[in-house]
Amino acid sequence: MALCPSLRAEDAGYFPKGTWTVTTYGSYTKNFINDEAKLASGTVGVGYYLFDNISLNAELSGYHNFQVGPDANISNFEALIRHHLWHSGRFSWFIDGGAGLSYADHRTPYYGTYYNYILEVGTGATFQIYENVHLMGGVRYFHVSNADLEGPLHNPGINATQGYIGLLIKF
Repeated sequence: MALCPSLRAEDAGYFPKGTWTVTTYGSYTKNFINDEAKLASGTVGVGYYLFDNISLNAELSGYHNFQVGPDANISNFEALIRHHLWHSGRFSWFIDGGAGLSYADHRTPYYGTYYNYILEVGTGATFQIYENVHLMGGVRYFHVSNADLEGPLHNPGINATQGYIGLLIKF
């Protein structure tokens, strides 16, 4: 077992600097303040480990927002940083966070705007199931807002909990 940043030399290669990854996962997001928004999504991404166990990722997501008023389909591009803090055998634990820009085909939330920012931060784990394939899952705080670009009447925001599961493939 090792806790970053004081990794043993033999542990530093778990997600070593220079490694590329492809991720794909599905998620479900539910507004925890009220029942106005429930989002289902699929995400694909690519990552590069700038340092041992620390990656920079670019992700594309498609969301469907089940909301009051017309449901919305949302496209999102996001940059995300992931840091694997601990690993043992085939298991790792990480934290991650990111920000993105989104566009919806209907106002999101229903009295919001078409363009929004998405912020996420959370924790998760990987479990190696093949030599370079890892099962990945976690939970995040999820926020959607337009940063008051159209005034307070059109900046309701969504604050939600997001759970996700998918695959991480190392190259």
